[in-house]
Amino acid sequence: MDGARELTPTHLHLREATREAHAAAEASPLMRRLLAGELDEAGYRRMLDAQRVLFDTWERERGAWLLDIATTSGWRYVSRAAALEADLSAMVPKTAARSSAPAPACPDASRRFSRPRQDVSRPGALLPEPRAYSDHPCAWGELYVIEGSALGGRMIVAGLRQRFPHLPHHFYALGEGTPPWRRFQGLLDRVLNDSAAQTAATDAAVAMFARFQRTLQDDSPHD
Repeated sequence: MDGARELTPTHLHLREATREAHAAAEASPLMRRLLAGELDEAGYRRMLDAQRVLFDTWERERGAWLLDIATTSGWRYVSRAAALEADLSAMVPKTAARSSAPAPACPDASRRFSRPRQDVSRPGALLPEPRAYSDHPCAWGELYVIEGSALGGRMIVAGLRQRFPHLPHHFYALGEGTPPWRRFQGLLDRVLNDSAAQTAATDAAVAMFARFQRTLQDDSPHD
């Protein structure tokens, strides 16, 4: 034995190291009002649209990497941007009217990651300047936040179906069809298996929680 300290499993390390950032994101105004049942349909639409912008940007940033891990790691990412676009297309038309492209179909549980309106058969189509490979641990840290949020979505969607029964709720229902969280945790432990990778993933996860926190600020007037 060389006396080296045993490495904490990455999923446990991330959970503890990001606890404060996670709580701050959940305390953001739009999320707090959603959980309290205080958002009307217009507020819910604003919340979905804000997240659509976030995920559309992130999926473009990490598109090549997301496609790569489907084959190298066996994790098939389900597009959040596509689910949000499908939800928004079912709401007030002015939101869907921002794009001249047809509204995406409902993403099902077996959907493989692909960005709508892009040719994924062309190398670099998703990411003109790939940065994901050099940021491998960072990308996993960001994905930890995103996949973990699907767990909370399973609880949120039950309330949304009662409050807005006429809407499809594809985005918050994603956790009902995505692969098990424990499988993802095990994958993190395998691919991020040294302290340097854990540190990089943690920094990226904290930054991703902060990105959600900024996204879910509610600057619209309400009583």
